[in-house]
Amino acid sequence: MRRKFTAAALAILSVTGLLASSATAHASVSNGYISGSGSLLDDLGDEGDIHPGNISGATAVWQAILWADGYLDFSYASSVDCNFGPATKAATKAWQADHDLDDDGIVGKKTFSAAGKYLIDAGLSATNRNMRIVEYDSPKSSLRVIAQRNETNGRWLVMIGSSATYRYASYTSC
Repeated sequence: MRRKFTAAALAILSVTGLLASSATAHASVSNGYISGSGSLLDDLGDEGDIHPGNISGATAVWQAILWADGYLDFSYASSVDCNFGPATKAATKAWQADHDLDDDGIVGKKTFSAAGKYLIDAGLSATNRNMRIVEYDSPKSSLRVIAQRNETNGRWLVMIGSSATYRYASYTSC
């Protein structure tokens, strides 16, 4: 009887642990923003999917990465517009193929994680000590600032091209 109880208790703890770790892994998505805490170098590893048709700040972060890496060959102002349209889809598929990923045009955990390998923590902003500068530097790119992270709430901000203003990298709006 004691063995059955112990086995059942361990099974419950295992399932509870898996559920808890699953919730943690999706923390950024569930709060609606690209976000993180501690080292920003692992912030992209738990992000949710963005795909053609999305209009969001999260899409703008991905477009900033594509632009920094040379896959969107327009100016920053015309490349980073929050709209996951045909140019962003084509650039995403090319980026994925070049990084040995399934080139389905959907940016999910594997694609975000692969891009996250090229993030650089450039330290706190000189003008706003609450903002951490996020740079991107891959073998194909030259070092570029792609975002900032608010150190109070962990949310990423991205500069939207034509407006040249920083906005939170939300999954639901731009």
